[in-house]
Amino acid sequence: RGGADIGEVLATIAPIKPKDDQAWFAAWVALGERIAGIAESCAARGHRVSAARAYLRAANYYAVAVNAVSALGDTEQLLPTFRAHRAAWEGFVATTRWSVERIDIPYEGTSMPGWIFQPDASGAVRPTLVMNLGSDEAITGVWSEGGEGALERGYNVVVFEGPGQQSMLFERGIPFRHDWEKVLTPVVDYLMTREDVDPDQLTLYGVSQAGYWVPRAL
Repeated sequence: RGGADIGEVLATIAPIKPKDDQAWFAAWVALGERIAGIAESCAARGHRVSAARAYLRAANYYAVAVNAVSALGDTEQLLPTFRAHRAAWEGFVATTRWSVERIDIPYEGTSMPGWIFQPDASGAVRPTLVMNLGSDEAITGVWSEGGEGALERGYNVVVFEGPGQQSMLFERGIPFRHDWEKVLTPVVDYLMTREDVDPDQLTLYGVSQAGYWVPRAL
C-alpha cells in the first residue's frame, strides 16, 4: 500500500548496533525527515501522486520513531517527533487521490480527532468501515492494513484517535479506558448523523489492543 519502501527500511536499520536505542530513534527520525523533504519537493512541483506516497512513508517512519521514544529514558523528543509524524500525515491527506474530510467526534465535553475518506466526492450513501487503532499504533498503520483496500471496494473509511491514543494522549493527556463502548458509541452516534453513511452497513475493524476493545464495545 506504499506505507514503506523496503530499500529505505533495510538501508536505515543496517548500520544500527543491537540495543542502541538512541541510534534506532535517530535513524528513523532522519529517514522521516529525508522522505518528508522529498514529499514537500514533489508537492511544490505539482507531482501530487509522488508527494502523497512520500508523505505516507514519512509519516510511517516518524511513527516508528515515536514508539522508540519510550526506550530513551525521557520524553523530551516525544511531542516534536509526534508532530512531525502528524505533519507528514496531513501532507498525505492534502495530496491523496481519495476524497477526505477532517471530522471532530463529540466525546465527553471534548472531541476525538478523525478523518473520513470516501471513494469520491459525490456524497453518495455508502457502507462505512470504522478502523480502531491499537494501543500504540499510528493512523498510518490502519490505512495500510485495510483503509485503502476498503476505499477501492466502495466503502467510506473512518479513522480516529480515542482516549490513550496518539494525539489524545500525547497532546491532551487523556488516558486509556477499558470500557471502550463509551468511545465507540459516540463514533456511531456521529456517523448516524451523516447522510453519506448507510446505517445498515456499518463495519468495525480493530487490531492489537483493539482486539479487546472492539468485542467489548460491540
